[in-house]
Amino acid sequence: MRGVVLDDLRRPTGTGDPAFDRRLRRAVERAGSDDPERAVRDLRDLHRELVDRVGADHPEALSVRVHAALCVERQDDPVGAAVDLTGALGELSASAGPLHPHMLALQAEIARLWGESDLVDLAADAHGRLADLLEQARGADDPGTLAARERYAWWTGKTGRPDLAAQTYADLLDRQRRALGPNHPDVMESRTELVRWYSAAGDPERAARVCVDEVAARERVQGLDHPDTLAALVRSVRSHAEAGDPAGAARACAHLLRAGRSARPPGDREVLNTRRLLAHYRTEAGDLLRAEDDYERLLPDLARSLPGDHRVTVLTRFGRARLLFLLGETDRTRSELLRTLPDLRRVLGEEHDDVLEAGFLLVASRVTAGELEEALVESEELLPRLRRHRGDDHHSTLFTRAQVLEGRGDPAALDVYRELCGTWERILGPTHPNTLVVRLRSAADADLSEEFEWRALTGLFAEFDEALGPTHGLTVMFRALLITLREDESTALTELGELYRGCVETLGDDAPGTRAALEAYTEWLGLVAGREGDAPGRGDVGPAV
Repeated sequence: MRGVVLDDLRRPTGTGDPAFDRRLRRAVERAGSDDPERAVRDLRDLHRELVDRVGADHPEALSVRVHAALCVERQDDPVGAAVDLTGALGELSASAGPLHPHMLALQAEIARLWGESDLVDLAADAHGRLADLLEQARGADDPGTLAARERYAWWTGKTGRPDLAAQTYADLLDRQRRALGPNHPDVMESRTELVRWYSAAGDPERAARVCVDEVAARERVQGLDHPDTLAALVRSVRSHAEAGDPAGAARACAHLLRAGRSARPPGDREVLNTRRLLAHYRTEAGDLLRAEDDYERLLPDLARSLPGDHRVTVLTRFGRARLLFLLGETDRTRSELLRTLPDLRRVLGEEHDDVLEAGFLLVASRVTAGELEEALVESEELLPRLRRHRGDDHHSTLFTRAQVLEGRGDPAALDVYRELCGTWERILGPTHPNTLVVRLRSAADADLSEEFEWRALTGLFAEFDEALGPTHGLTVMFRALLITLREDESTALTELGELYRGCVETLGDDAPGTRAALEAYTEWLGLVAGREGDAPGRGDVGPAV
């Protein structure tokens, strides 16, 4: 917009007085000198003479006033320059009218100066008025009108009104596509700004939809590996993630990887991190098997390219551990997290959400492995932080709280398990080991004198047996529970001993199922025979004495 002022008003055309015109040209030439204060004084003296000779609305008078204002701006006083030009605008308005080219040029320069002053409200208002005037004078599709509307939209966003900025950019985009065509650079830049302001306005769904259009346009016009296309793809990943669309974020990641292969080497940190994000978003979208393959391929490449405690490496190791938990492989989850959690804490800090999630997953994995004492210690340390960061109703807080209450012998644990049960099934599925644990805790307190309650419990055991297998530690633990609930003390002890011997012969001494059977037998032995401290060997298991 500034060029209109310089072209229209800066070049003197003369007053008809040769001597005065020479003074005028010399003053204008000195306007760009190293002494702007003197130049401003000279120009203002000339302006007063011009007003007396030819009137305030003469082009020469306006030209001198514009030069004086630009000299004021060069003195780092854009506000003073804007005030000067606003005065000139007022002098011209009565004779020229609001749509005169000189009036429009002055409006454009004033709007620019308010922006240079960082007076965002004045800049937005000035550009809005200018856009309306230009539309009246030149039409809605004129390049100058579109440029003024773009500046109005941009400054409106700067005033803290992202909703209005997004609405204005959406309207501008429709106008630009009609006037300039879908492939024009201004159209693509407006799409970029529209994504930005939709996101700022809290509407990531619309931002994600615009991102898809922007990526397609930039790929078509600029090519897949152009930096602007890559930047648009990065925005698309972020927008889909913010919109709660992990499948869309995964698609954008895959697209970004295809685009980046020719621009960056395979071992580049950004490429590796994009691959990590692809695996992460596929996990979030429920595409677990493809995510598992992504992680398995990525980890060796990270080992060759980055240090073992690099942020991308540590986050990848945590992401793979979380995926293993979702797949129900809780023993491997526990092993992975025991190795990864110290690095994760050091790299991210104790209060980072991924550190909290890793701590929770370790507790949950320990519970399914039968490491209840360790799970209790970690739950007591973790629970206050989960409450502070995630609230009392989050599933991780509820599960951790249940472990603390159960470890303290508090019957309120049962209420927490019942509250958690439906959420846990929705998140992990009905046959995930941790879901089964929660369902068992909820069912085991029922009145088993009722036959239908017993049938429900044995039906749940059948689900354990089918989902986890008969030798899983949880299945063995559940079988031991059924024995103690339905048999007399002596018979129960005999059957628990047989269960333990069978696990030793089938699984070995250190298998989780064997440990679960031994724990059940030892506990019952203490209750029945007062030998709670005795830990039997393989040959020591037998009926109660």
